[in-house]
Amino acid sequence: MTLVAALDEARALAQAEGTPPEAVRDLLLRVLAAASEDPAVARELAGVTAGRALLRFTDAPLAIEFQAGAGRLHAEPAETRGKGPKVDAASPTWLGLLGGTLKPWLAFTRGLVVCRAGLTELRWLQQVAERLQRGYEAARSAGPSARA
Repeated sequence: MTLVAALDEARALAQAEGTPPEAVRDLLLRVLAAASEDPAVARELAGVTAGRALLRFTDAPLAIEFQAGAGRLHAEPAETRGKGPKVDAASPTWLGLLGGTLKPWLAFTRGLVVCRAGLTELRWLQQVAERLQRGYEAARSAGPSARA
């Protein structure tokens, strides 16, 4: 699946009502897997310090082990009590933030994302989300070849 196709699917799912958190997590894993292979996203993440976080869903017992920075991106399903800084949000917030339909500053200034580890990790995640979304826009503007 291409990044643009995955992002289009995320946008459609974000507009749907009552989407199960499991479907959100699975789609986000597909979006992030496609993003990890996109050169535009890698360029955007090159300037971010490498870090990791456990992205936990507050509306289901689900989590994603998330690593990003230094030009790389990795995400996989995880246990909610896994290692690493824990960051909590509802599935619609994760879908919007990592799927590109929610501006990072809005999610973080409105308290939609709660970091159990501290402000340093929260700031890192906000920076990663901003860079991911810039990478998404670059991938979209790459033209028809990005949609193939």
